[in-house]
Amino acid sequence: MDRKLLISLVLLLMAFIGNAQGIEFFHGNWKDALAKAKAEDKLLFVDAFAKWCGPCKAMAKNVFTQQKVGEYFNANFINLKLDMEEADGVTFGHKYEVSAYPTLFFIDGEGKVVKKIVGGQQPDGLISAGGDAMKKNDRSGKYAEKYETGDRSYELVYNYVKALNAAGKPSLKISNDYLNSNPSITENQKLTFLLEAAVDADSKLFDQVISQKDKIIGSVGKEIYEKKCESACQNTVNKAVEFEMESMLTEALDKAKKTFPDKAEVFSLKSQMQFFKAFKAEQNYMASYRPLAKKAGKDPETLKFIVQDIFQNFRNNPKMMSDATEYSGKIYELKEDMESMNQYISLLVQNKEVDKALKVVNEAREKAEKNGQTLTEYDSIIQYLNSRKA
Repeated sequence: MDRKLLISLVLLLMAFIGNAQGIEFFHGNWKDALAKAKAEDKLLFVDAFAKWCGPCKAMAKNVFTQQKVGEYFNANFINLKLDMEEADGVTFGHKYEVSAYPTLFFIDGEGKVVKKIVGGQQPDGLISAGGDAMKKNDRSGKYAEKYETGDRSYELVYNYVKALNAAGKPSLKISNDYLNSNPSITENQKLTFLLEAAVDADSKLFDQVISQKDKIIGSVGKEIYEKKCESACQNTVNKAVEFEMESMLTEALDKAKKTFPDKAEVFSLKSQMQFFKAFKAEQNYMASYRPLAKKAGKDPETLKFIVQDIFQNFRNNPKMMSDATEYSGKIYELKEDMESMNQYISLLVQNKEVDKALKVVNEAREKAEKNGQTLTEYDSIIQYLNSRKA
């Protein structure tokens, strides 16, 4: 077998494993994405690409799929991919100039371009660009001046706190000072302010969010309430990792149960995975992902998340890699597509189960042949696997 083909097959087989969950892109047109960004007070990140563009393909495969990129962009932006040669992309191009591919935009809720980059980026460079865009979009300054001169109107302080939170700046002192001043505001205003101010679950403000749960939901709705609470609990989980405090993790998980009970179990198990992998606590990590995999049932995305996380962090642990291979097999059973097959046989090869990998591919090839599908890719993979046995 040609050496170049062998190398390309290895890369094909292992592409999935090298990348953890990346950027989650919005499914819809750019105007809807912009409206969502405005509603959530976030910037809209747009990848304006073309199918034939080499750097665009490279970013899609090697940058957008990186775990650290996904974590940063999913938390801070509404993300959208636009093929500039399709209808929605052409419409977007009438408003925003694109002269080369890829062109990356950071756009505020009013449709104003905050930052624009032309050309492919590496993971760290893209994250840095996102941070720069957020700093440029920092609107807290226009409220700070009025606040310092003594303006304590509800609209001013609420918008100030909201802008500080959006920019990742401390807002707790301003929030506490305002609420402790017993402002003359309506109950609904107080509840809305309280939910915005409680950015961390390990705070007295969040305790009030819990005690006022029914009233806040009645004011802003269950979806907004739970989304804000999940964000606050995640912030506290992140702090627990940063300060190596398991007690803080426990507090976050306890408050998750009280504020978004329907999603709390999955949140708790993923949070424990995050905490224990940071300190290489392998037994605790396993005790977190195994019940998550069991709960996932027929959800291939959750199983994929676990498989990728194991490989990213514990690929030298035989027990975990055995679990990852088992879960990957379940994903393939659920989806039966080429991508999930490649994922499964990649892990089988890693575990030196080449014969089992061959059996999987041969069975898939038989089905493809009965359905009149092209067999070239199957044959290439079989040839590659046979070479691993030699």
